[in-house]
Amino acid sequence: MKRQLTGALRRSILLVAAVLAASLVAVGPAQAITGGQPDGNRHPNVGLMVVNFGSGPEPFCTGTLIAPTRFLTAAHCIAILQQLGGETIGVTFDPRTFDPSRPVIPAVDTEVDPAFGHDQGDFHDLAVITLESPAPAAPAVLPAAGLLGQLAAHGGLRGQQFTNVGYGAIGIARGGGKPVLILDFMRRFAAPPFMALRNTVLLLLLNTNATGQGGTCFYDSGSPVFLNTGGRDVLAAVVSLKADQACVANGFNYRLDTPSARAFLGQFVMLS
Repeated sequence: MKRQLTGALRRSILLVAAVLAASLVAVGPAQAITGGQPDGNRHPNVGLMVVNFGSGPEPFCTGTLIAPTRFLTAAHCIAILQQLGGETIGVTFDPRTFDPSRPVIPAVDTEVDPAFGHDQGDFHDLAVITLESPAPAAPAVLPAAGLLGQLAAHGGLRGQQFTNVGYGAIGIARGGGKPVLILDFMRRFAAPPFMALRNTVLLLLLNTNATGQGGTCFYDSGSPVFLNTGGRDVLAAVVSLKADQACVANGFNYRLDTPSARAFLGQFVMLS
């Protein structure tokens, strides 16, 4: 279904490039799962931020439960929200199409990596929302230190598929006017392949036409990138940016196995 964006959410698309300009060249905001499938109960620890710009509950970014009351998302989501004068109401883990009448778990605090926007070599795109009560799901498993680097060093990421899970746009409709995001804010998953690994970034190929696997797009920012290793899903990265407005190139995902990411996460969870 095509859903009209509120003025505040529409403005958020224009603000993202400015928010992250100090770190990377431009891309879009809170990104979405394209070419994916409804998730149902496959990933119950993936939730949707619910915010208020003054006109009631609205969906925003995606994130993942990393402790019973700790919800991990992208720092730029919080920065955009603050710039637009909105507030975080809480988080819903309902996989169905967003309904503002359904209850959410209230948020009591939000902390952004203090280095976000202040480090040219590492954009620190992480934030943690503290929930008022435990979420009804088991927290995601975080990666061991240097996991992705160790796998890449031995060719273990070549040809590897990752799993994106998010509530974002299904696609972009074109023709007869401005492009329109196709949104229903339902939790979906896709399985894009590995593209490259950088010091703090995991790149995945989003070209659905080429891979047939789908990937992320608008309103998936903060969503998890899972890697199945050792028979379990590990939360390897957080969706941060995409390389084009059509969601068909590659996605920039902020790694969680690096020293800087672990320094921030270690304030909220016990790391192995």
